[in-house]
Amino acid sequence: MGKFIRKHIYLVFILPALIWIGIFTIYPFFYSFYISVTDLNLLRMGTEEIIGMKNYVELFQNKDFIHSCVVSLKFSAVVVVGQFTLGFALAFLFQKKRPFSGIGRTSVILPWVVPPVALGLMWKWILRSGKMGLLNAVLIQLGGSPKDWLGSDMALTTLMFVTVWIGVPFTFMLEMAGLQKIPGELYEAGAIDGANGFQKFIYLTIPMMKSTFLINLIMITIGTIGYFDIIYALTGGGPKNATEVLPLYMYNSAFKFHQLGQGAAMAVIMLLISLILTVVYMFVFKGESEE
Repeated sequence: MGKFIRKHIYLVFILPALIWIGIFTIYPFFYSFYISVTDLNLLRMGTEEIIGMKNYVELFQNKDFIHSCVVSLKFSAVVVVGQFTLGFALAFLFQKKRPFSGIGRTSVILPWVVPPVALGLMWKWILRSGKMGLLNAVLIQLGGSPKDWLGSDMALTTLMFVTVWIGVPFTFMLEMAGLQKIPGELYEAGAIDGANGFQKFIYLTIPMMKSTFLINLIMITIGTIGYFDIIYALTGGGPKNATEVLPLYMYNSAFKFHQLGQGAAMAVIMLLISLILTVVYMFVFKGESEE
């Protein structure tokens, strides 16, 4: 008995984590899937009936849902590429000790320590239309004309910029950690072999960073697909649903129009999209590693 306990003592330590995952991840997923195959409505709780895949069929026949998917696709593609590229570029720039590198690092990670509510209020003030917004005030001083950053065709582009700005610190910190793990001896060996700075970057830095890139891309993509708070705070999906991404459409369906069944179906679809993209990332990076 004592030998059995010693052999399986690890179960005692991982049990709390397993319970946590079961309660807050596995159970909510299966319950969400159950709700997604019912006609559950907030106004008539307890009277739901199982309707099979009807919610999913209706969603893919719904032009508003398709529109929100297209908006989410545009938003996610630009934000993922922008955040990943800018975050890595800044991490590569500030990885070594140079004059003002400490100030640069602090400036990059500053948005990370500001609460999301404060960020939303700050950007709402900066992007306010007319002469009251900080950005428009600067434009007027420079001889330009004020623009409606959040109430025109520029709204989605503006949200992309804000989201990249908010997300760059996360990518920066992750990529910085990855860069600092690369042994300096590799670069010294490369220099002895006659490699220049560009060749070291292509043949040493990039290959050594692939695992960090994979983790970063997966986390950015999942976070961007489910992005909600700043979009809700700045535009609420407007103007004319131009910025109504899938999470916002899901929120409106579930809590504004009380269609919890359809809201849960959208949550399941978002999860499946995230899983598919994760598999694609892993397949691509695995293929490159084998080459």
